[in-house]
Amino acid sequence: MHKLLKMNALALATLMAAQTAGAAGLGRLSVTSALGQPLRAEIELLAVQPEELGTLGVKIANQEAFRQARLERSEAVGSLQLYVEQRPGGKPVLRITSPQAINDPFLDLLIELNWSSGRILREYTVLLDPPSDSRGEAAPPAQPAATVASEPSVPATVASKAKSSAPSK
Repeated sequence: MHKLLKMNALALATLMAAQTAGAAGLGRLSVTSALGQPLRAEIELLAVQPEELGTLGVKIANQEAFRQARLERSEAVGSLQLYVEQRPGGKPVLRITSPQAINDPFLDLLIELNWSSGRILREYTVLLDPPSDSRGEAAPPAQPAATVASEPSVPATVASKAKSSAPSK
């Protein structure tokens, strides 16, 4: 009896694997924007058949799904725009953009992908680095605008050295 149950379980697992082998999937996330800029990111779409492209639906999961996944759904996540497009080589990707700058260093996303024969949810954490300068180094943090003083201020040590080195008359 035990051997029969084992064989049935193995047959069921094999059948399930065969059904999901051609299923679409969400791959690696690539972010091309920085902190303080509108979000620009893409996720590779895996195992998508050409005939499935027209049936793909993608969206940010609802508040209940975030709650069940124990994730906080920030306001910025609600304004994200998601769409499927093909790269020049024909590979489909999911593009994620935002209309406004993202000022949080990370965002938790819960992406829902639907197609004619299935549905998946996948969690991503988007990490946003500070913008970099042309040399690839992080740009210094923005400083508040300086106020204009009526008289230029010179540090006391510099002022005293300037006086002592001045020629006397």
